[in-house]
Amino acid sequence: MSLKLISGMMKSSGEEALLLMEAAGTEQIVLVSKEALMAVAEPPRCDESRLQENIDVFSKIADAKFAAGSAEPDGRIRITAADIGAWLNS
Repeated sequence: MSLKLISGMMKSSGEEALLLMEAAGTEQIVLVSKEALMAVAEPPRCDESRLQENIDVFSKIADAKFAAGSAEPDGRIRITAADIGAWLNS
């Protein structure tokens, strides 16, 4: 079962982004760290446009982490700069 993107937005704090994804009728929250947003492309930037430009990348990483069972203890999936580095090197 794979995740499908429903929506993506920056948190009002500007410190991270949220993706709302769905799998088999169940919603899944994905947190994208500020560092991940800054690491995904050059020049480093953490804003709504960077999120939207790379939302497919974040969705693919979230889907892979979901399939691997790599959720946080609270059930959320967190995408970090290390995840971006691994994706860039794959």
